[in-house]
Amino acid sequence: MATAASYVVSPSAMGPVAVDPSRERDRLSASYLIALGARVVREVADLVRRATEAGKRLATLAVDTEVRFRSPTDRAAFSLELTEAITKLVSKYTMNPLRRPRASPVVVAHPLPRYPIPRSHHEREERSLRTPVHPG
Repeated sequence: MATAASYVVSPSAMGPVAVDPSRERDRLSASYLIALGARVVREVADLVRRATEAGKRLATLAVDTEVRFRSPTDRAAFSLELTEAITKLVSKYTMNPLRRPRASPVVVAHPLPRYPIPRSHHEREERSLRTPVHPG
């Protein structure tokens, strides 16, 4: 009988849908988003394990928010502006690509389901940052 409060499923269990993001050409596809998510799970799980073994904390950042668009045109404009803002920030803070510490910002967006997804009673409701963004 399983007794852990939570589990991490290996991305490899997803089979062909969990493609390698470096091999996916369509960066707007759902399979690319899944591949990025799988990579994050793989990398962070390894970093957590190594930090725990070393008795250290792992510094991470997560931003989770919701945007309600007026139109597909607004959604496209938001995507463009977000990409430009992230590109500008990355350029500003990447002074020497060989220096450490390094970080891998991953920003994803997907439609929200129209129904609530049931949460496990063991799942934490804490979020690093939750800022609702609604058009004025």
